Amino acid sequence: MDAPAGEQEYLEQGQALLWKGQAREAAAAFACAVQLAPNLAPGHLGLAQANLALGSYGLVHMACRRAQELEPSGAEAALASALLFVLDRRYDRALEAADQVIATDSSLAYAHALRGYCLRQLGREYEAALAEAKAARMGGNADFRALFPPVSPASQAPNAPAAPEQSRPAPRQPDWRPSSKFRRRIIRFRFVTRAYSLAVTTLIILNIVFFLAPYLFPGIFLQVLSFGVWIFYFIAPFINAGFLNLLFTMLFLYFFGRWVEQLYGPGRLLLIYLGSGIFGGLLSFLVVQGYGAGAATAVLGVFGALGAFLWQKGYAVGLTLNSWLFWLALNLALAFAFAPGFLPAEMSGLAIGLLLGVILLPGFWTPVHIRLKRGQRAQAIGYALKPILLTLAIDAGLLLLAALITHGPLG
Repeated sequence: MDAPAGEQEYLEQGQALLWKGQAREAAAAFACAVQLAPNLAPGHLGLAQANLALGSYGLVHMACRRAQELEPSGAEAALASALLFVLDRRYDRALEAADQVIATDSSLAYAHALRGYCLRQLGREYEAALAEAKAARMGGNADFRALFPPVSPASQAPNAPAAPEQSRPAPRQPDWRPSSKFRRRIIRFRFVTRAYSLAVTTLIILNIVFFLAPYLFPGIFLQVLSFGVWIFYFIAPFINAGFLNLLFTMLFLYFFGRWVEQLYGPGRLLLIYLGSGIFGGLLSFLVVQGYGAGAATAVLGVFGALGAFLWQKGYAVGLTLNSWLFWLALNLALAFAFAPGFLPAEMSGLAIGLLLGVILLPGFWTPVHIRLKRGQRAQAIGYALKPILLTLAIDAGLLLLAALITHGPLG
């Protein structure tokens, strides 16, 4: 069976695995769904259910809180509250929340199973058996008892004399441990700076510094290039040919780079920018025999990564692939009209950005890893190579067009 490619397929796979008692595999499937759609409340609830079966109570707590943030009301919020009450051993409140879930959506087998578990913890055995039987019928005769912590002996026999203190089993401690002090600082820093594009801002500042460096330190670039002309290609992503070039290139990076940072993350954005700027310039020189590598080459690579994301996902940040193609055609037409000498290098950067955008696409390698774990090596290789080879074909067409502009009838 092929690995699912969308979040809905991962949700269905996770639910099926959970009902079979394969909690660890179910947690992995729900994690893939959340990675593809971070704001998917059912995915976080699935993670909570799977980790409750695994005994990872700290993850259950975090997943339920996230689900409540995404869905403040409704069946998902009530189910998350029920699980949190179970963690606190407040089974009466958990039962009320489970009843609320069933009143909202009576088709959820897990809610009936949770209701049966709470009733059994409260010592209401007959009602618990009825609820568990209904959950089993709705879940294809699945055994839901393995998905919850063990029922305490005291709740199984409420009228029996209390057992000696020393014979009672110690309560199970959660596996969760608090994060380190350094990790908490990183989380706080990311929370405070979540509204800012730090990577894009850093790149813009570096471009301005490189632009002002020759005026503040005359001859500095000649000293750097004295070590070898090849060094130019490593500093090329921060080189701009004049103030207007710097202005328009940084505006383009500011508007489109923020979206790429939001979709790929700051680390991947920096890799795309530097990789497109360096290897785009080298590719332009080696294949097209063209010069003119600079910051525009790297920025076109960032724009190419945005196109790769839209190609694979279909829609993001208010853009579609058609609107991306419009902006690409407009940019190349302006470059051809006013600075045709820089066009081959920019198209080379675009080609590298498209390739890096596919390779670094969030979630791109997850189905490949799943297929490899299943022993489906041929399918895994085919899944990864198909978009990569198609991207290479598009890149070859771009380089051919760049060569025609430089040496052919379009030049």
